[in-house]
Amino acid sequence: MIRSLLLAGFACGALALSAVPAIAAPETLQLTPGNMLAQTHSSAILFTITGTYRQLAGTLNFDPVAKTCAVDVTFQTRSLALPNAIVRGQVMSKGFLDPDQYPTTSYKGTCTDNGTVLAGNLTMHGQTHPFDMKVTYRMDGNTLVGLDTAGTLDRYNWGLNGLQMMVGKMIKVTNDISLNGKPPTPAS
Repeated sequence: MIRSLLLAGFACGALALSAVPAIAAPETLQLTPGNMLAQTHSSAILFTITGTYRQLAGTLNFDPVAKTCAVDVTFQTRSLALPNAIVRGQVMSKGFLDPDQYPTTSYKGTCTDNGTVLAGNLTMHGQTHPFDMKVTYRMDGNTLVGLDTAGTLDRYNWGLNGLQMMVGKMIKVTNDISLNGKPPTPAS
């Protein structure tokens, strides 16, 4: 009888342990264009211009349980793909991004506010200023499959003073990072 109770107790304990979800360990992800979709969205006279960085490299360290992260990523300025040659010529001009003088843009930040804000510094056009973005976690069932960030910057703070009559002052920045090996897709 005691043996039966011990076996029953052991079986219940084993069942209870198997119901506890596995704790995800902190991870490091090498950021590439294959798993990070980095875009800028600028308002022009009648439409929005979206640019997509085609060359980037960096790391994302994250702990999905603790909701902590650290990102360090560098973008090749000249790799910003734009809708057409006219727009590209203007954006790459000396009065705007000027990749000949400023070949890279970089961002370093950490998650704050229980993982809901990515707070950091953006270096662009030779100037570094604080730049924070909202963090959204993409789930597929109970599995974390992506991190998305979005923020808006005042381009004049970074010395992007050109094209004042054609491009709005505020630029939205979005980053969609895939954690499941599938290509990233823009957040909806």
